[in-house]
Amino acid sequence: MVTRLGRELETSPRARLRVGGLRGSAPALCLARLLEDRLRPVVVTLAVAAEAEAFAADLRFFLGDGGLAGPLGRRVHYLPAWEVPPFEAISPTRDAVAARAEGFYHLLQTPAPVIVTTAEAWLQRGLPRAAFAEAVTYVVTGESLELETLTARLVEWGYHRVPLVQDPGDVALRGGILDVYPAGYGRPVRIEFLGDSLESLREFDPSSQRSLDRLEDVLLLPMREFGLSRLQPAARAVDTRAAELGLARQERRDLVEAARAGFVLPGTEQLLPYLYEEPGSLVDFLPEETLLWMQGPAEVEVAVEAVWAQVEEHAAAAARDGRFHPPPERLYVRPSAWRATLGDRPCIEAEGLDLLSDDSLRATSYSTESLALRTAPAAEGALTPVAARLTGWQREGARLVLVATSAAQRDRLQGLLAGHGIALTPSGARFPQALAAAGRSALALVGELTRGAWLPADGLALLTEAELFGERRQVRRGLPTRPADWLTTLAELKPNDYVVHADHGIGLYRGLRHMQVADTEGDYLHLEYAGGDRLYLPVDRINLVQRYVSADGAAPAVDKLGGTSWERLKAKTRESVLAMAQELLEVYAAREAHGRPPYSEADGLDREFAARFPFEETPDQQRAIDDVLVDLAASKPMDRLVCGDVGFGKTEVALRAAWAVVLAGKQVAVLVPTTVLAQQHFETFRARFEGYPVMIETLSRFRSPVENRGVLRRLAAGQVDVVIGTHRLLQLDVEFSQLGLLIVDEEHRFGVRGKERIRKLRPTVDVLTLTATPIPRTLNMALAGIRDLSVIETPPVDRLAIRTYVTRYDEAVIRDAVLRELARGGQVFFVHNRVENIDAVARRLAEVVPEAAIAVAHGQMPEHTLARTMLDFMHRKTNLLVTSTIIESGLDIPTANTMIISRADTLGLAQLYQLRGRIGRSHHRAYAYLLIPGEHLITPEAQKRLRVLQELDDLGGGFRLAAHDLEIRGAGNLLGKQQSGHITAVGLELYMQMMEQAVRELRGDPPEAEIEPEIQLGVPAFIPESYVPDVSQRLVIYKRLAGIRGMPDLTAIGEELVDRYGPVPPLVDTLMRLMELRRWLKDLRVLRARRRGEDVVLEFEVGTRVDPTRLIELVRGSGGRWRLLSGSALAVRPEATDHDGLIGELRALLQRLSTA
Repeated sequence: MVTRLGRELETSPRARLRVGGLRGSAPALCLARLLEDRLRPVVVTLAVAAEAEAFAADLRFFLGDGGLAGPLGRRVHYLPAWEVPPFEAISPTRDAVAARAEGFYHLLQTPAPVIVTTAEAWLQRGLPRAAFAEAVTYVVTGESLELETLTARLVEWGYHRVPLVQDPGDVALRGGILDVYPAGYGRPVRIEFLGDSLESLREFDPSSQRSLDRLEDVLLLPMREFGLSRLQPAARAVDTRAAELGLARQERRDLVEAARAGFVLPGTEQLLPYLYEEPGSLVDFLPEETLLWMQGPAEVEVAVEAVWAQVEEHAAAAARDGRFHPPPERLYVRPSAWRATLGDRPCIEAEGLDLLSDDSLRATSYSTESLALRTAPAAEGALTPVAARLTGWQREGARLVLVATSAAQRDRLQGLLAGHGIALTPSGARFPQALAAAGRSALALVGELTRGAWLPADGLALLTEAELFGERRQVRRGLPTRPADWLTTLAELKPNDYVVHADHGIGLYRGLRHMQVADTEGDYLHLEYAGGDRLYLPVDRINLVQRYVSADGAAPAVDKLGGTSWERLKAKTRESVLAMAQELLEVYAAREAHGRPPYSEADGLDREFAARFPFEETPDQQRAIDDVLVDLAASKPMDRLVCGDVGFGKTEVALRAAWAVVLAGKQVAVLVPTTVLAQQHFETFRARFEGYPVMIETLSRFRSPVENRGVLRRLAAGQVDVVIGTHRLLQLDVEFSQLGLLIVDEEHRFGVRGKERIRKLRPTVDVLTLTATPIPRTLNMALAGIRDLSVIETPPVDRLAIRTYVTRYDEAVIRDAVLRELARGGQVFFVHNRVENIDAVARRLAEVVPEAAIAVAHGQMPEHTLARTMLDFMHRKTNLLVTSTIIESGLDIPTANTMIISRADTLGLAQLYQLRGRIGRSHHRAYAYLLIPGEHLITPEAQKRLRVLQELDDLGGGFRLAAHDLEIRGAGNLLGKQQSGHITAVGLELYMQMMEQAVRELRGDPPEAEIEPEIQLGVPAFIPESYVPDVSQRLVIYKRLAGIRGMPDLTAIGEELVDRYGPVPPLVDTLMRLMELRRWLKDLRVLRARRRGEDVVLEFEVGTRVDPTRLIELVRGSGGRWRLLSGSALAVRPEATDHDGLIGELRALLQRLSTA
């Protein structure tokens, strides 16, 4: 059939061909085969975005297109619409703009691109073709280019200037180095200039900021669909249109002022017809010989008409509400105009149905989705019926190709099916190469195929793992969200933040000051204490200072310089930490003493149970599962804590543990803090154990007393394998036949008595504790050896899954957002954080969206009512939940994928970060709308607030800091109320140091107190602002230099500075040599190195590592150049007269002392 299609296209170049019977992924395979030996541009159209994205993924798989390459390395490109409601104050996301730009570029510049698009994208107007060509910058190593011009051009087209490039659309200029994160690339790029010559292009790692592979060329696509400089000249045209529409005076003034100031408000894109005389559309970019492929032409037609109807409806609503909007046809193409422009182009219309007309081509293909197995008789095993079908296809002469989402899952499938007599040959090759290989053996490949197909005529059966297991397995591409540790501490320190000085306590950081002290230039941290007292701390002693973050976010009391209260507070905290560590050690020892038979693995069943998990395990999650299974295979009870954010996959870790224990014939109790969570876990466990002879029950208020008594009776008789419940499970009348494992979810939310009961169980049964509270890595390290911890910090899905829009409060936006979600069968959270008028808000929403089934939930409701409301929402009896921010943080509602947050500007970043994490939990695109007040948007404070909120769109620096603050609160939650108070008193970093010291002390390995030597040699050594312009980055570098352990650390920092900022200037080189000298002083426990007249005096600490007898010998042999002074000090008269010589001489001296 593909051959016939090709022939028809060659004989009639303007043909309109129809193909029927293409089901599953057969349309994408058919097109891929058609394109194998035909190089021509193709545009594929589908009705809606989700289908288009899936088609693009399938096409990439069949063509063997490298999906992870940059925009220049791919052939298949998905070109979306803006994906925002027409004429609303919402801007398209950076993802959408970047994907559009990539598609347009390839239509203009490459010979045979394959563009997959939607009905809406055809009608969406955008940049004119000529303006787009100007917006694109293609750079190649060795070319001549002005650095400032390039930077200005990137800012013109939507890139943000930042001190540190970490997210798409960021750009940072430092000397002759330009860092940029271009649209469509997986990593940012470092562009190094020598004068106006482009010296090198390198990819770099956004978390470590270190360079990786060299590149020959980079494509810098626009991040916005208009040039910034166009706004000001358009102000008059915008004002004229606003007057035509009769806009309110304030609204009109705000709009025109924003355009004059070049300020980009949410929804500025709708000014496009006033920025460019004739906005462009997708049709304008099509090469002459483009082939069109319409997938489901009738559905595409319906979608086109629906988009235009929505455009007209929104234009009418905007006119009615007195909101600014251009005439509809200026921002969208009319369907009739679209049809006219496509009329005579060659087109293939592909249908899933069989077409009866004589002029159509027919294919025979079948969808494999019905193969998905949801239940199976336990005796047969879950995969038996599936395996029988696969064997049947093989007997009919078909070649099996199974596609898994990862190599690990492919190997797992291979093992499982081998047990059913089906031999799969694993291959790392791409689909075309793997299929071309000789032989007809069944293949197991890795790739992103969204659905399979059975093609009898081709003798090919394609299957995805989702079709084998009946669940859509989600590919998790996320990287650990935690930034490098050194980025979190001082990188975010801003003037007026609180800091903790190890000797003087809590003060205010007022900024980094460049000062001349005793004729020597240097950088100093300006700290302010009670009564306005000031302390200027030289940067080489920066280790004494930490950013203060409390467990509850409250502002601390500032200490008095020279007071005694700080020392008393430290002593009290140290005592308390020691007592807690002692208690933890005792529990640990009791478990060591209490043995139990190890649990063994039942290989085949274990593999099958693991394979039915509908997601790809993240590396962290797999590590946590392995940790738990190793604990269970040991001969002492487990006591492990698994930390990970909601949706990061902790429940699956618990399920694997429960499986191992139940298989061994023991019982499992799952203890949760709320009735709603009990119900959710009950449903999860039941679904996961379906098809296996495992009895799962729940004890909860939602069951009658008679039912609960029946559960207790069967539990005592050993007829229940897994019981899930709230603190009811801890009561004394609950008896187990043979309890093997206790799983505790969010232990810190149980009362004192509940915790006490858990503590008594701890040494005798296996305990697995789960918490969604993120904790700092330092806590994990400090507790090593007295508490077994597994931390899951890799997010489960690609972090681009949540589209975040910042918009003014607008009921049209709210209605549209809710209806969009309800139309795809989803649910919506509407977050309103003022309980006093939450019911009034719900009533207003009922008027705005009468189609929605609305419920209200907040923390002041009776517990039973709240639980019932949440369960109804969970079971989809309601679909719009108006809620305060406290709503059940552990709840996992995969169908709720739109969140609207009212007055987002009043919530803290940490709250927004947590709220936003509750959506985007399934394979559907998630949307978050942050509503801000509309009036007087152009005040400086409002601009600042808006910028912060817009950062959230890219999970920017603000979120990183919020995540760090949440971890610190998490440490308080985990260690209990009393310890939380101590963290608040002394700050987290100092608390952690105390914890580590306490643990080592109790283990008989007390650490030596660190000293921070003072260096006063009159040598100017600092990082000039011209070399590292950003203050926070200078602080980070100072902190890292102060913390070096030896020459390898110093060399690594030096290499990184050259990589990130260019050649190291002499002042910085001197600083690095001084910091090496400081390390020697620290190791030898020398408190001070001071210049006194012509001498340098070294003051030793009482516990110095220098041998006094050897020191006296060296002094005697120095010819009078070394003198011992009273009070453990050594005076040295250096020979060197220059700074570098002085540092070198002192280093040699310290080396000699270190062997003394």
